[in-house]
Amino acid sequence: MKIAIDGPSASGKSTVAKIISQKLNIPYLETGLVYRTYAYVSLKFKVPIQDIDKLFSLPVKVVPKIGKTEVYIEGKPVNEEDLRSEEVGKRASELGSIPEFRERINKLFKEIINNKQMVVEGRDAGTHIIPEAPVKVFITASPEERAKRRYEQLKELGYEVSFEEILQKILERDKRDMERPKYPFKPAEDAVIIDTTRKSVEEVVEEVLKIIHERSQSAELI
Repeated sequence: MKIAIDGPSASGKSTVAKIISQKLNIPYLETGLVYRTYAYVSLKFKVPIQDIDKLFSLPVKVVPKIGKTEVYIEGKPVNEEDLRSEEVGKRASELGSIPEFRERINKLFKEIINNKQMVVEGRDAGTHIIPEAPVKVFITASPEERAKRRYEQLKELGYEVSFEEILQKILERDKRDMERPKYPFKPAEDAVIIDTTRKSVEEVVEEVLKIIHERSQSAELI
């Protein structure tokens, strides 16, 4: 079974997707982490973001596993904390605004997924990466709630950050992503939209599992 979990940044989609992967015992592909990996290597190897061919020639390997996505550079596992910095996040957003990069990375995702069962989480999951998935969920939350979550996440990692600055960046990214002439950010037409603003992780997970069960039955997958 293929499950697409989409939504804006800091909406809680990664946390939910990891738990769903563990509960269903199927691999999890965190596409945002892969974006950040390419952002990280572009900084590490000083590759301009416009040099798409060079970026995709770099020694990056992506391995979806139960409840996590592992990434390797030159055969060595990447420290996830290195991928969560604001500098890497900014570069990832810049890469995401380049249509050719999105086309190449979406092609990479399709090659990784192939015909395997997988929880695929991230922007474009239900619209461009696995539009054929019988289960598509779009997880969202208010900008303020998302900024609060990102602020707490970065503080835990030891970064000195401002809530107001994070909120502004989230609002700017939402606007930029929704106004992209190609690959505009939006839910798939048949996605179930879940607002997590006033819900616990457990509540959202139960809601998603219910959707999976219902869609699976209707598609005669169980």
